[in-house]
Amino acid sequence: MDSFVYENIVKRDNGTLGKVFPVVSIIALVIFIIFFNGIFILMGLNIIYFTGMISFGLCYLLYRVIKNQNIEYEISIVNDQFSVARIINGKKREQLADFSIKDCEYLGPLDSDRFNDDLQNAEFCLNCTDVRQPQGDDYWYAFCTEGSYKYIVMFVYEEEMYDQFRRFNVRRTYRKT
Repeated sequence: MDSFVYENIVKRDNGTLGKVFPVVSIIALVIFIIFFNGIFILMGLNIIYFTGMISFGLCYLLYRVIKNQNIEYEISIVNDQFSVARIINGKKREQLADFSIKDCEYLGPLDSDRFNDDLQNAEFCLNCTDVRQPQGDDYWYAFCTEGSYKYIVMFVYEEEMYDQFRRFNVRRTYRKT
């Protein structure tokens, strides 16, 4: 049996909010630290070590929050196994879904007639695309049932995926022509 391997890494674009949030939060934190440390100095209390440690902790917390906004999704298909993993900040890897293409109830584009009904029936939806609100033929979804859970995995469609979908799940793969 010949094997097919497909891997794709999709970087999430956080949009305008993702670019504005770090700048605004850093400015707000600097203003807060100045007032927080300044109040105790003006009151004549010499607890700059205590307030300095709190300020350092808040800076580190903000650094971690900003760094965790850097998200990538890795989609891999090996024969009939479809795997999705989330990579946070290029280091931490979490396996989100791993299922067989044979077990999918439907594979097709997001703008199909069936998508809204499947979205209502699914318990949760994994958005593994490069945008927050995907639309169009470039984005597909897989409606899967695993045990008692029904879920949707949205992903960026590549033309070379179609042959694998048709090969392992002929009746439930749909493509607009």
